[in-house]
Amino acid sequence: MPFTGDTYNLNGTWNAVPGVYGIMNSRSQMIYIGETDDLKRRMAEHQADTTHCMHRYGPALVRAEGVSGGEAVRKTRERALIAEYRPPCNQTA
Repeated sequence: MPFTGDTYNLNGTWNAVPGVYGIMNSRSQMIYIGETDDLKRRMAEHQADTTHCMHRYGPALVRAEGVSGGEAVRKTRERALIAEYRPPCNQTA
């Protein structure tokens, strides 16, 4: 099932809420999918960590959806989205 959340600018203002997110380039190609208990903190971490794989692909946009129910629920949703989109920064060698 594809993302159900909205699309935002990576540099936008974030709320400290739990959820899953997909980082995309300017052509809306999914480059990384993750989950967090705090979207505001996690987006700041991604922007600060310029060594993260996503920076090789020109991150520009984020699809985010709130997920309640705890870490196990978020991780299950994250795995399903990774399987669907197969973003390069989530693939293992």
